[in-house]
Parts: sequence; structure tokens; C-alpha cells
Amino acid sequence: MVGATDNAAERDEPRFKLAIVYHPDFAAYGYPALRDRVAPAFAELEERGLLAMGRVEVLQAEPADVKLAERVHSPSHIHAVINSGYYDIALLSAGSVIQGAVEVTAGGAESSFSFVGAAGHHASCDGFWGFCYLNDVAMAIAYLREVIHVKRFAIVDIDPHFGDGTRDILGPDPEVLHVNFHSGYAMGGQDGPNNLDIALPHQADDGRFMAGVEDALRAVREFDHDLLFVIFGHDNHRDDYGAFELSDGAYAVFARRVKELFPCRVCYVLSGGANPRVARRAIGDVVEVLAN
Repeated sequence: MVGATDNAAERDEPRFKLAIVYHPDFAAYGYPALRDRVAPAFAELEERGLLAMGRVEVLQAEPADVKLAERVHSPSHIHAVINSGYYDIALLSAGSVIQGAVEVTAGGAESSFSFVGAAGHHASCDGFWGFCYLNDVAMAIAYLREVIHVKRFAIVDIDPHFGDGTRDILGPDPEVLHVNFHSGYAMGGQDGPNNLDIALPHQADDGRFMAGVEDALRAVREFDHDLLFVIFGHDNHRDDYGAFELSDGAYAVFARRVKELFPCRVCYVLSGGANPRVARRAIGDVVEVLAN
């Protein structure tokens, strides 16, 4: 897996505006409900000319270290994931997130977008569901704290399903802000020093969503963080499988607002979503905002 040194953290000017982390195995071996969107979305980036831009870096994902998964999850959890048949793709997905975060925190890029083959936000210390097997963001935070010595993190999860795994692992952490959008059905722990849940109705449109985004970003501005993770699920689109009724144009509006307030040190992590057409538009629009 990609490494980093303390000296890398001293770089003044990022070499790239955006690092994109991808692997063809995400489309070949990812969880069935998630994988069909991956190759079309990556092809969309090629067709828009985004991958050929001079300040866009494309990295091939490498698996996360097994020992890192074992630090975040219990032995019984790891055993169950191995038995599921998705352990390898989950390690590769977590590695993608870690690589994107390393590029940003070590000065390689202003922001990153990590593709995955299995999501992470429903993976708790000792359990998983909803196409999530290893908690990629929790593993990335553990790695960054140990290797690059950054400490404080903000997480904004816009997937409409409650990020109970992330809350289980990171909710009690005083140096993590967890802002969690959901469709009115809270799961898992609610307590913690820096947790904010934003419940929206199932029929929430772009305007209602962006009002919630303003609340989320206000909380992020008030939190003294080193790095912002955006858990990016496009299953909140009206044509995808989750709640909310977002339109095609919502994702560019969202990404522009995040970039306006936080122009650098932001890591997007792909989460839920299955519709290839929606993925092409949503991911393409976000990456285009980040790349310019």
C-alpha cells in the first residue's frame, strides 16, 4: 500500500488539484448492487476530458494493510467478512480511500475522489450490512494519525442511509466531527461530543437537501479540523434506490458549495448508489468541480 513520510507533509504547494483513485477490479469484483456504476462513471470522466487535465492525477488503488483492518474491526468481524467473499475487494476499497487521503494530507493534491467496490459506512467495529464490509474512512483516519500525524477530522455523510458503522467507531472520538444525513430512521449510537444528525424526509428535493448542507457545513466551519471526508452516496437521487428525490443537477451545486468553503484538504469517498446513468452524471459533475 502507498506510504507517506513526515517530510511529504511539509510540501507547500500541492502538485495536483485532484487525485482520483480507481481500480478496474471495483467493476469486476465489487458488490453486485454497486459495481455496475463504476466503469460507466470512470468512462464519463474520460469522455469529459477530465483525466487528461494537467493537474488531475489518476492513481491505481492498492489494498489496505490487513493489520489496519484488524486495528479497526474485531476478529469476529474480520472472520465474517472473509467468509462473505468480499474481503479482498473491501481491502482494495479501503486502500483507495487511504491513498486519496494520503495524497491530500501529504501535499500531493488539493482534494481527492476515491472509487470503491464495496462501501464502508455501515461497517462497525463488530458488524456490517448494506454492501459495507470494512469501514474505509475509519481505517484511513487510523492510518493518517499514525503515519502523517494529523489528528482532527470532519466527516459529512450525504448517503441517505444512516452511517451507523462510522458512528459506532468514530462517534465517541473527541477529535472527529460526524455529520450524518439520513432519511429519518436513526440507527446505532446517537451520543458523542461532535455528532450531528440531519434527518430529511424521504421526498426531500434539492432545496431541502441544500438547506441541510448549509447546516452541515456550518458545523464543519466551527470544527477545527485537519481534513474533511465527504461520504458521497448518489443513492439519494430520485432515480436511484435510496431516499430523497435529488435531481441530476444537485451534485454540482453541492460540490461547488463545499469547494467554496473548503477549497482544499477534502476527500470524497464513493458510497451508495447503483444506477449507472445517475453515477455518470453525479460523479462526473463532482469531479469536474474538483478538477477546475
